[in-house]
Amino acid sequence: MAFGCNRKAPDGEYFGTTERVGKSDTTFYVNAHDEPEYIDPGLSTESVGSTLMLDLFEGLVLLHPDDLRPVQGVATRWDRSDDNRIFRFYLRPEAKWSDGQRVVAGDFAYAWRRVLTASSGARMATLMYPIKNGQLFHQGKLLVTREALDLRDGPEGKTTGPGLPEHQAVRILQTTPAKTKVAPLARTIGETLTFAQDQLVATNDTRAPTLAAEAPAEVLALGPEVTCNGSPDRWYRVRVGDATGHLPGCALVDDPKATWALVERYDDLPTFRPPAPPPSAPPDESDTADPDAPKASEAPEPAPAPEPTGFVPLSALTADPAVIGVRAVGDDVFEVELDKPTPYFLELCGYVTFMPVRRDVIEKWEAKGRPDLWYRPENIVTNGPYTLDEHKFRYEITFKKNPHYYRRDDVKIDRVVWLEISSYDATMNLYETGEIDYIGANLSLPQAYMDVLEGYKDFDRSLWLATYWYEFNTQKPPVDNLLVRRALNLAVDKQQLIDTVTRGDQQPATHVIPDFIGSGYSKLAADENDPLGRKLFAGKGYEFDPDYARGLLREAGYPVTKEGEGWRAEGFPPLEILYNTSEGHRNIAVALQDMWKRHLGISVQLRNEEWKVMISNLREGNYQVARFGWVADYNHPHTFLDTFLSYSQNNWTRYEDPQLDAMVEKAARTADPDESIRLYREAEKRATDATTRLPLYFYTKSTLIKPYVKGYFPNGQNRHPIRWMWIDPSWKTDHDNRPTYPPEELPPPGIIAP
Repeated sequence: MAFGCNRKAPDGEYFGTTERVGKSDTTFYVNAHDEPEYIDPGLSTESVGSTLMLDLFEGLVLLHPDDLRPVQGVATRWDRSDDNRIFRFYLRPEAKWSDGQRVVAGDFAYAWRRVLTASSGARMATLMYPIKNGQLFHQGKLLVTREALDLRDGPEGKTTGPGLPEHQAVRILQTTPAKTKVAPLARTIGETLTFAQDQLVATNDTRAPTLAAEAPAEVLALGPEVTCNGSPDRWYRVRVGDATGHLPGCALVDDPKATWALVERYDDLPTFRPPAPPPSAPPDESDTADPDAPKASEAPEPAPAPEPTGFVPLSALTADPAVIGVRAVGDDVFEVELDKPTPYFLELCGYVTFMPVRRDVIEKWEAKGRPDLWYRPENIVTNGPYTLDEHKFRYEITFKKNPHYYRRDDVKIDRVVWLEISSYDATMNLYETGEIDYIGANLSLPQAYMDVLEGYKDFDRSLWLATYWYEFNTQKPPVDNLLVRRALNLAVDKQQLIDTVTRGDQQPATHVIPDFIGSGYSKLAADENDPLGRKLFAGKGYEFDPDYARGLLREAGYPVTKEGEGWRAEGFPPLEILYNTSEGHRNIAVALQDMWKRHLGISVQLRNEEWKVMISNLREGNYQVARFGWVADYNHPHTFLDTFLSYSQNNWTRYEDPQLDAMVEKAARTADPDESIRLYREAEKRATDATTRLPLYFYTKSTLIKPYVKGYFPNGQNRHPIRWMWIDPSWKTDHDNRPTYPPEELPPPGIIAP
């Protein structure tokens, strides 16, 4: 069916018809674009599933459809401690699941703990790392003892120091066999030894501090001398700057019988209470005080007692989610304790990963070995305005109104029909003829027709907090070479790509985070011009420069020589671009294929896969270069940099940089907002310079939505729940756009006192 973009509707103002012939005003038709990977809030990572779940589930807060500020969801009010680390949410008693059961605080506690349980496979778990002990627990480094245990000075060694009681939390410092050795050996406590950065296996911070290639450490404690792999060795407790940590030493023992863990007692558990203020200083009695005596502020602090440290069998430890900083206080109150102040935490609570799920529903199907069946239409239980009615695989998903939703009478759309149409032309035909009311949040308009479509009143374009990039698998040659990755980046004319291919007025990206993101980042980016007008990510090494790119390729060992009218990269191995089914993605891949051939003399093959298959191959590392990108989960730069962390399950580049990890973590725990944002900018530069991703452009979102649809508001996260939308039969005379019902504002937080 041809796409008739050259003709206008009868009134000449709108693209296609504005009549809804034979359709109910309470049924809404929209394109989902593709099959969702999951309809499970805890497991979803991609935009199709997340879009659906904005209406199937409801978190503690909703995000206002216009400016995305947090408003009431399941929680109607909240308290917060002065240090922004303790939160208390009060749940509305009328919130119910679609089977009539009440939504209780325990549903949130279960859902959040499930995400942080590594065996669940939740790839967005890093969003919950601000929660007290969330990161340690998710990474399997925080366990509890099954029974009272002796601590040993080595695997199967002698008992040393006090033991551990039953159900004592411990932090895993290392397990056998370790991969590193300590040299040279220190002989006494108090000596200094030098070690490589990657040998420090644990510190009193979650991650090791940023260190030089080699760092000095003061020895605080040492284990017995042992023979490991035929060489003398031991483990050490050391101080490095302000941090204390462990070097693995005799964890090199490879015990064929069992795995041993080097652990330390861990008592930093959630209290859900803010710290008490320090006692006020006594009055200054200068007349009688000894003038030579040190003042209280100058008195040395007593040295902390060393934590009990030693080896235990790993099998004697177990995971207990009670160590995580979330808990239900009865049915009505849900409490959260964070590791550090997190300025965007309330916004996070409106993201799908933080939505509740029912334990009894999920575990029923887990017990049957089919955990994926819990979200089939006949089994699913939801707490949002809609529930799943039908799911016709790769064809259509239908929602019906949740009869127990607390605002069911205010929701004006009773039925939502989500088509799964990946074709641009087919979608445009359906919209033009009135078969769908909105092309949906997950499909962009055809690039070839942007100039024509811009003339219609039902066309909308807005900035979108999203970056289109290509992922490099840094473990697959030739893109395991930084010089090759940089050459590929600098050989792409991104402005030409936007002008001739995407044609959506996007912004060329020389780095990874949109400059217009919030929390002060946009102001920092605008203010960083130097006297010559250059910005941080501009100029040589960042912008299109094919000559420089060819020089980098030569330096990488692939001489680029002139061949006729073009170039040839000698000895360059085969290269393949993987992209998911979409005309737009194919057009971009073809453009890069052509640019790399013209500017570098590289031949590139294209490989097309369906979305779910491509995601699986990204996860398994079965690619060299792949089309991807990131949409902001919240209006803060951390949402992008989180995907670059070595332990992020959304880092499919396989690139690990402990220094970048430490930079992002330092920025996250810095209380001063201006300094924090400055540190994030520094971390972005390090992430960009590693070129593990090739940024192409910062998105704009162009869409078509019928003029009779009210409650749609452009916003930076392209977040458009159907719950706020409605069909207005009087749209020709009533031009007021408003949500179907006014969002309920959250009151200011109460104060949680010490």
